[in-house]
Amino acid sequence: MKKSINLCVDLVTLMKQGDLQVMDSRKGTLFRSEEDKFTFTERGAREQTVHPELHWQVLDKSKNGKVSANANHIKLELYIPHEDYATGRDLADILASQVDQMGENLCEMDMAKVVESIRNLKK
Repeated sequence: MKKSINLCVDLVTLMKQGDLQVMDSRKGTLFRSEEDKFTFTERGAREQTVHPELHWQVLDKSKNGKVSANANHIKLELYIPHEDYATGRDLADILASQVDQMGENLCEMDMAKVVESIRNLKK
């Protein structure tokens, strides 16, 4: 363990409840932002910012992937095991069939209602 003494520093504390009293100890993180500036954040003191509009809602799934949406984007994820294809053409065929299958399912959805329900999450 290396001991260092820092004289004349600015220390900002972010505490869950109450100030630190003489002989108190708290668990947290000490961050040095500049040569003589430090911030101590007690564990659990910061509020977690929640952004429900960024949470992904699954719209459709297939054997090898899924289509998800949030208030801003649509995301397509495909997972193809290496054992399922031998050539690039095989892989392309699998990808095309998965996209076709999901595309047909999405054609049946009222996307305006889907997007509206996702955007309402943030209210």
